[in-house]
Amino acid sequence: MRRVHVITEGAILLALFLVFMLFALYAPFIGTILLFVLPLPFMIYTIRHGHGMAFMLLIAASILSILFGSVANILIAFTFGFSGLTMGYFYKKNQSMAALIGGSIAYTISIVISYIGVIVFFQIDPINDSIGILKESIEQSKSMMMAIDPKIDVDKQFKGFEEGMKLIPTLTPTLFVSTGMLFALLSHLIAVPVLKRLKVGLSPLKPFREWKLPVSIVWYYLIVSILLMIKHDQDSFYFMALINLFFILQFFILIQGYSFIYYYSYIKGLSKAIPIIMVIASLLIPLLLYLVRILGIIDLCFPLRGKITKK
Repeated sequence: MRRVHVITEGAILLALFLVFMLFALYAPFIGTILLFVLPLPFMIYTIRHGHGMAFMLLIAASILSILFGSVANILIAFTFGFSGLTMGYFYKKNQSMAALIGGSIAYTISIVISYIGVIVFFQIDPINDSIGILKESIEQSKSMMMAIDPKIDVDKQFKGFEEGMKLIPTLTPTLFVSTGMLFALLSHLIAVPVLKRLKVGLSPLKPFREWKLPVSIVWYYLIVSILLMIKHDQDSFYFMALINLFFILQFFILIQGYSFIYYYSYIKGLSKAIPIIMVIASLLIPLLLYLVRILGIIDLCFPLRGKITKK
């Protein structure tokens, strides 16, 4: 009797997944949001019946997804199904932070596999194709600027942008990791209210203002920064590993800086809008972003929070 119930529930969740995927693929606007609903059936099935049964559901979803479009759908089913299964495994253990970390890793692995799959089976490189489109856009912009003012030095105007664009292939691993983290966070935000309605016990995450990363991150950041000062062949694997590690560590330090801003605003009783405005302003003004990173380093290295008195 129980086995029949497990199979029936699996069939219902599988049908829901396929319906969500259809809307995600073909419905404009709402489709983007529904992408992050796709892991939910796998989370629920993993929580209720374990990761072994959920893995069977993932195989069924991957096979059936081909019937609703191109073969590429199997990559979508695998990416969101595997990530949902992983996050559900940790939700079942009542470990919300572990679910976020595990989900980030699962998404990153899935994205890498999907990227390789697209190159191998479809002979398409999304990153190189995107760079090609950007180059064409730059050339068109140069032509337009030259037509308006022939005396303008267009090469100088676009030099910084073109140099940054050359780093895109090198920073592909950072792009994959950051995308995986973002996808895991969005999946978590969507999943939590649904799982709570289903009476799934979830341990709450610490408020963002209370996040404190390991101090060792600062030392890793310092060592990598020094190593990058040494001249390297930019096409070497060593340089690629260093530059990606540098940006990932920089991102963590930035998160710590933002966490301190939220902590300070909370302790001082400031409006909730103030830290949000500061985050947006720092993303628009490079100097502020630099100051936030310094703040993150100070917050990690010194007991700064203990010296702030509550208003």
